[in-house]
Amino acid sequence: MKILLSITLTLFLAVANAQSDPKTDIIEEISNHIKAGEVKELSAFFDVTVELTIQERENSYSKAQAEIILKNFFNKYPAKSFKVMHRGSSEKGGKYLIGLFVSENDTDFRTSIVLLEKNGQYYIQQLRFE
Repeated sequence: MKILLSITLTLFLAVANAQSDPKTDIIEEISNHIKAGEVKELSAFFDVTVELTIQERENSYSKAQAEIILKNFFNKYPAKSFKVMHRGSSEKGGKYLIGLFVSENDTDFRTSIVLLEKNGQYYIQQLRFE
């Protein structure tokens, strides 16, 4: 009986873990794309317009424009590492992260990302490399 209960509990926990909300992993997924310098994959999370700041250049861009600018950034500063320093959620359901991006030429950028939920999906509203 104990073995049956143990197996049942293990299966229940495995199923519950497998059905966890995929939105909880979005910060990790975005972080992995930044670490790898994967512009195409990262831009898939962009909203229709994105507030993009790279160093002192700040503006709102279309998804396509932001992808081109980010590609140029990663070409100039290839990714060496990215570490999430802080992450959180807002009362309105948004998510954010603050991290440190280090390029292969050892230039450091304080990085922040703001995501908002639309129709059950999170989209990057703001991306900063400062």
